Amino acid sequence: MIELVRGKFLGRSEGKVLVNIGSLVIGIICDAESFSETKEEQEIIVFTKLIVTQEDISIYGFDSKEKRDVFEKLIKVSKLGPKSAIKILSSASIEFLSTAIANGDIERLSSIPGIGRKTAERIVAELKDEFEPVQVDNVSLEAIEALVSLGYAKTQAQNAVKQARKESPDANLSKLIKEALKILSKM
Repeated sequence: MIELVRGKFLGRSEGKVLVNIGSLVIGIICDAESFSETKEEQEIIVFTKLIVTQEDISIYGFDSKEKRDVFEKLIKVSKLGPKSAIKILSSASIEFLSTAIANGDIERLSSIPGIGRKTAERIVAELKDEFEPVQVDNVSLEAIEALVSLGYAKTQAQNAVKQARKESPDANLSKLIKEALKILSKM
């Protein structure tokens, strides 16, 4: 198995990250968030999962081992393939997914683009015991989702909300979003 790939980032193309390893360039399918803020020629480490089917050999990659682990769990769900798992990871943070699956929150899961109610029920039924709720409050999760829907990258939104939460621990949703937007405007 290919556990990780280390090389120079050459850019993104059609849902893939292009990584130069010596004289070889590998196209690794990845979620929208991984390496979204990486500059060309920067050295990167991609945590990978090799998937072999009758029609194709594909490498899926992520910027963290945690994302790869969640991806591996998601593709074990019946009728949920790697392409759907990548879409899920592109649309929701690990914290959001972990908390929703661990709590059996079908409504929150089915709010993710590409996940219907039946798929959400199947994910919860098959993975509930494999996830622990992440200790991120619901207000912070909602603020992150709001910032992502405004077009900010997930990691930017998470960092801004985390910083805003430190500065205003008791902030309600609207105040937390306002504070996070101020932080994002300074970046």
